[in-house]
Amino acid sequence: MGRLPGLLGIPRLLRHYGATAVGLPADDEVAFDAPDPRVRAACDAVRQGRYATAEELLAVTRAETDWATRAEAARALAEVLLDTPGQLEEWCARKPGDRDLAFVRAEAAVARAWSVRTGARASEVSAEQFAGFHALLADGVPVLEEAVALNQGDPTPWVTVLAHDTGAAASREDFEDHLANALAIDPHNWAAHARAVQFLAAKWHGSHEEMFAYAERVAAASPDGHQLRGLPVVALSELVLDERLDGDAATKYGPIGQDRVDAAIAAARALSAARPVGDPHLTGIRNHLAWAMIRDGRPATEILDVFRVIGRHVTVFPWAYLGGLPAFLQFRDGVRAQVAKDTPFFGGVAVPSPETATAAPDAGGARRELAVVPATATQVAKAVLLTGVAYRTAPLGNGITLVETAPSQEPDTGGRGGRRGLRRALLGEGDLVRLARSFTTGEPWPVLVVSRFADRYGLSLVRDRKVLAMHFWEGPDGIPAQQEAAETAAALTSAFPKADERLVTAALRDPGTDRAPLDAALAALRLPALPGAYGEGYEILTDMPKARVVAKRSLRAALRESVRDDPSESSRKLPPLGL
Repeated sequence: MGRLPGLLGIPRLLRHYGATAVGLPADDEVAFDAPDPRVRAACDAVRQGRYATAEELLAVTRAETDWATRAEAARALAEVLLDTPGQLEEWCARKPGDRDLAFVRAEAAVARAWSVRTGARASEVSAEQFAGFHALLADGVPVLEEAVALNQGDPTPWVTVLAHDTGAAASREDFEDHLANALAIDPHNWAAHARAVQFLAAKWHGSHEEMFAYAERVAAASPDGHQLRGLPVVALSELVLDERLDGDAATKYGPIGQDRVDAAIAAARALSAARPVGDPHLTGIRNHLAWAMIRDGRPATEILDVFRVIGRHVTVFPWAYLGGLPAFLQFRDGVRAQVAKDTPFFGGVAVPSPETATAAPDAGGARRELAVVPATATQVAKAVLLTGVAYRTAPLGNGITLVETAPSQEPDTGGRGGRRGLRRALLGEGDLVRLARSFTTGEPWPVLVVSRFADRYGLSLVRDRKVLAMHFWEGPDGIPAQQEAAETAAALTSAFPKADERLVTAALRDPGTDRAPLDAALAALRLPALPGAYGEGYEILTDMPKARVVAKRSLRAALRESVRDDPSESSRKLPPLGL
């Protein structure tokens, strides 16, 4: 009889689970730590060796004291620049003594050191890694000093110094001085206080009590409705991830106690309820709140409401501690399952039946992408066969083949990594561009990837593993300079010789945010029009004439496919492999 209560929940789970998806984005709609659109545009331009967009963003955020976006931009740019050795030095050489670049250099110096250490637990980091980590932190000191000196009245370089303090085990006196310098400029700077929580955590240089008490003091001193009111729930994530405290209810929070935990969760819930869905300043707090409520054993219906306001905006922390995006999706699925099992089969809690449930509005959260390839479907199939991803191809005419990823055709093997469509979520935004870099290796033809992300259209040109051009239509406030647009147009037209470079340039500078500028650019490139359904859904090639799935193959099957000169030659046989 011991298993009977659990078995009785299965019919309720089967009946109600589908309805629990109301208001939640699909797995492949979730964006993992998606950047501010302006930051994304700046990073896209820097990847192509163009710096004007990034320089303007850094200057504007400094002038407008938009410290949060300025810090995000510097961190993101530093990561991009570290991927291309020598690019940061080249940029700095063009603008010696520039204060914004000094800040980016400081971020890059700290990020380079942390990339050597990694985010693993100290017990899992080798002595060689620690030696390299501390050597790079020491090398970064003069870079940090220059960034602070050139950016008087700017708290963001001081926040970078605080990140350095954590890794370098700075003295408490130095840490407090650096924190005070940041807060003297901006007393309610979220990033500075969040860095302080990390420094004071038991895993670094403080204790659970010291860290939590600091977060409580900051929250109490912050204005009503300010995001800092939710800082204790961020500190709570650090607390509950301490495996030493994973005991019974009386000890699982160590010296903090249930009452203070309840107060932290209540404050974060109140803050979340008072702010709109999608508020960028509350994204992190909502993610920490979901984990805190799961860990505290709160009712599944309440936790599901938090997942609904998180929507597609998943932050790196706290989920990176737990396994990243797959962990977020698994916890969300678990909460949905618990809500369904807790709902009476007939009546009870108001969970709409799957038949009457309506899907959440589709805001185009994940990228909808198509690759436009000036090659035959057979040539494309040979190129993509061994990438390990299912594709769908369809001829568009005039020697052009359209390609899309086809996660619905991937085998659903079950288990942690087997859900269909999870590949797109794991690859993140722009996965078809990454895949194109792989399957264009050694090929004579380019690939033009067109994309829609939220309400923003764009295109990327890939040739022989390299991204040669990238552009997104950002509306009236994001029109590129004439020279920048002309450079992008020149790169595009070099791949499509019949194109009209002047018309391509004009299309790139179109202020529109609908599909029209993209269509104009394709027309100027002398490419056929895209299907009418593009941008409105996924796997849109399914119903096109001669659409074909190129699925993941075994090595033998891939070799068989690769020697076909024509897809109709299905009778051609390979000799025995002798295995």
